[in-house]
Amino acid sequence: QKIEAERISIWEARLEREAEGRHQQLAREKCEARRGEEEWVRSGGILRDANGKRDMVKTQAVRDELKLREVEAQLVRKWETYERRWKELSAGGRGDTKATVTFQDIPWPVDIENRDTLELCDLSVKKVEDFLLGGLRVRGNQVTKKDRIRSSLLRWHPDKMTAMLARVVDEDVKIVKQGVSVVMMCLQELNAKP
Repeated sequence: QKIEAERISIWEARLEREAEGRHQQLAREKCEARRGEEEWVRSGGILRDANGKRDMVKTQAVRDELKLREVEAQLVRKWETYERRWKELSAGGRGDTKATVTFQDIPWPVDIENRDTLELCDLSVKKVEDFLLGGLRVRGNQVTKKDRIRSSLLRWHPDKMTAMLARVVDEDVKIVKQGVSVVMMCLQELNAKP
């Protein structure tokens, strides 16, 4: 009777492993099929339903998903670049040879194609809001609007900026101080919004 119970236990374990293996195989096949559909649609193809008819609804859904992924990836890249530039700027202020900073060197919280043409008038509440909060739309994002604004308020606070301001080249000191003030006003306005 004990031997029979062991056999049953071994058999049940085997059935569980096989079922799990089938489940994993189906998941892999489904994933592979989805990738194939995405590649087909990306290359301009149109999906077909089980009857071989054009499935424009599913094709459009795949196009929309691909577009959304690209937008999300772009938002993530922009935020990562912003954070990386802040780290580089902070690292340049350590040691005996502190790197000088210009207005264009500062990672202003706005999305501008060419940072070399960035001017004080490019710093607006709308642009700061779009940049800082745009990445919060990315699926799977764990940061809240409140957290993002709070961390930005801390980063851009004039007291926190004194070390960086000390490194700014003389001809840019005034415009950088104005820029920091504008960013702080934008952040305070965003913080006041519900």
